[in-house]
Amino acid sequence: METLKIKHYKFICLLLSFLMIFSFAQSNVINHIYVESGTQSKMEKQYRYFDNFSNYNIKTKGDISVNDDDTGIKSITPNGYLKFSKKTFGNKRAIFIESNSNGELTYEYYEGRKELPFDPEGKKWLSEVLLEVVRITGIDAEGRTKRIYSKNGIDGFLEEIHEISSNTVMAKYFEALLDNFKLSDDELIAVISSISQEMSSNTSRGMLYRRYNDIFMKNDLTAIVYFRNVSKLSSNTERGSVLRNINKKINFDNPKLTEAYFAGVDKMSSNTERGSVLRNLEQTQELNNQAYARLLMSVKKLSSNTEMGSVMRSLEKINLNDPNVNEAYFNAIDAMSSNTEAGCTLRHIIKNYNLNDQNYVSLLHSVKKLSSNTEIGSVLRSITKINLNNPDVNDAYFRAISSLTSNTEAGSVLSNAIKNYKMNNDSWASLFSVTGKLTSNTEMGSVMSKAIDFMPVNNVVADAFFDAAAKFSSNTEHGRILRKMALNDKLDKYACIKLLESARKLSSNTEKSSVLIKVSKTKFVEDKDVRAKYMSVAKTLSSNSDYRNVIEKLID
Repeated sequence: METLKIKHYKFICLLLSFLMIFSFAQSNVINHIYVESGTQSKMEKQYRYFDNFSNYNIKTKGDISVNDDDTGIKSITPNGYLKFSKKTFGNKRAIFIESNSNGELTYEYYEGRKELPFDPEGKKWLSEVLLEVVRITGIDAEGRTKRIYSKNGIDGFLEEIHEISSNTVMAKYFEALLDNFKLSDDELIAVISSISQEMSSNTSRGMLYRRYNDIFMKNDLTAIVYFRNVSKLSSNTERGSVLRNINKKINFDNPKLTEAYFAGVDKMSSNTERGSVLRNLEQTQELNNQAYARLLMSVKKLSSNTEMGSVMRSLEKINLNDPNVNEAYFNAIDAMSSNTEAGCTLRHIIKNYNLNDQNYVSLLHSVKKLSSNTEIGSVLRSITKINLNNPDVNDAYFRAISSLTSNTEAGSVLSNAIKNYKMNNDSWASLFSVTGKLTSNTEMGSVMSKAIDFMPVNNVVADAFFDAAAKFSSNTEHGRILRKMALNDKLDKYACIKLLESARKLSSNTEKSSVLIKVSKTKFVEDKDVRAKYMSVAKTLSSNSDYRNVIEKLID
């Protein structure tokens, strides 16, 4: 039992030791301390770095230059200094290098707390550790970059970057390279990729991608690589910031470049950032039809209806006359799960764009897919001008109305069409076909009553009108509509006969006789065919008093 406890204790100790080593292995701490003195701002920088084996404490002030082989200090600006110590397995050594007012350097070397002559031991140790200190702090980054690149080219520069662990320091080297050298396409591609691969900080990578986007977008080839690497930023905020701050014109005529840009947008997990980038795009770039179609594909992929609607309503220069753009736009609307946002967007384009017939066909198909009667009705009533003479538009329009399950909304839309649109025979036939499908006698009656004031009276329209009237289940509404039709100045013989045939279907003697009396006052009762039809319908009255009354009206 005791042996088991000892083994358990040793295991715990071993585990804790491993965790401590792992923790130290992950630690690279760099601190910057800024000190202001008097009216002139001076900066003292302090760096603390430790790993498995060593612990650095470094302080610098002023501009420091190192020699060509990174073994010694070439210069420090007046009154500046470099002070650093390194502790390895409990052994500590330190060097202090200070510059007087004339820029002359003095050296101090310590082992533990004991000061020793700098030359030769201190000088030797400085030559051994200075490169590590330089890579930790970024001392002389610009000078070293110029030297390394001039001597060993881009490969030498990238090898040096690989040896640096600090994102801040790496950024200094990239800045020095991009500020001082005009790089070839291959070199730029290597730099763009290296920023993504070597730097773990989204902030540092984003800063470089923003600051040098003009350089990185030198041409389509480099721009494609640029956008592909921007898309590797895991921070939505940084990626959004980079994409919103593109200064150079993006060549959206290039399909690969277009896809690289929008793929970067699509991979963001934040709807807010994606929406912001897409809204910003039209304000900062010249978009062709291909770009708009691809932008709308990105909109469709958003999971936020609010952002989808916001982006689509922000597009002021979009060409919906282009078939691909038209298809992409309404596909995006169809992808919305919010009737409110979809309806708002549909009303927006009706109000703000000059839509052609194909646009309206697509729009009406999208309206039909809405599940809210209120939104369907609202969108359809917002249409102020539509070409119902186009068979495809006409069919799409009335199919959209047929999708309404609310008699009130359907009746309202049909009444709106009657008052506001120019309709041919086919349109009137479609209107009465939809009207006949209403399940509310009141709404049917309301629509047909309004139609009588506007409809042409010819054989095609009359047939459709009376086919709809045959669907009434209410004698009162049916009779009311027939009486109003009898008084229509546009009534002709054909319509009058159809009216009498419709009256035959009334089961109420009161309503039927009332309609016949109205017909008896028209000029058509002088026609033998009409008169015969009148008498035929009168005979279907089961009330003797009503029958005598309608016959007397005919004789009078």
